[in-house]
Amino acid sequence: MAAALQIWSPTFTRAFDALPLSVREDVQRKVDEMGARLATYPHKRLTGRPEYKLRAGDYRVLYEFDLDRGRLYLHYVGHRREIYKRS
Repeated sequence: MAAALQIWSPTFTRAFDALPLSVREDVQRKVDEMGARLATYPHKRLTGRPEYKLRAGDYRVLYEFDLDRGRLYLHYVGHRREIYKRS
């Protein structure tokens, strides 16, 4: 199976572009790795929310995915201190 299509929300895009270059590279590498093996990746759902979390150092990516369509919906990215405060 090919890598999953990444669909970035406007919120994710703004936050991603504001990150330091080294953090952006780390986050992009982790997202690409997850997208390449979406079906077998160990997804961790957030308690009481529909999103899943991806850890990239001190930063987290909140996402959802559609395995049947091979799509990865990236909602938010931010530092672990602040990312879970979003409503």
